[in-house]
Amino acid sequence: MAPKAGRGRTAEKTLASVLGIRLEQLAAEHEDLASFLAKVGISSGTYYLLVKGDANPTLDTLELIAAGLGLSVWELLGLNDGVVKKALDARDIDLDAIKASSRARVEALTKLESQRVEFKKKSTGQSGKTRHRE
Repeated sequence: MAPKAGRGRTAEKTLASVLGIRLEQLAAEHEDLASFLAKVGISSGTYYLLVKGDANPTLDTLELIAAGLGLSVWELLGLNDGVVKKALDARDIDLDAIKASSRARVEALTKLESQRVEFKKKSTGQSGKTRHRE
């Protein structure tokens, strides 16, 4: 018997739960949680939402976490690249092209974040100068 509407876990919640379990596993491989979070580039609040399965991370977030760990998004989710490649090859999809695109996106996002931080520093520094003149 199928669950009634609104009951049971949706596919999104199931994926979020799998990601949460996987993040816990990966975090356990590190010396401490703080070093893990610094490596993957997420806050502790985001981490706990992800681990509880209460977050809906974007592809950008998954790519940044994966890149921080030196993994593909597939590996972050616990899938072997070989299995994914075989499935994609059967559909005539180039895994290497996807990986190259993912790397380019991560590089662009990292650059944007760096620019955002630099802009924030400059803005804060300028407002500080203005206060001293008053």
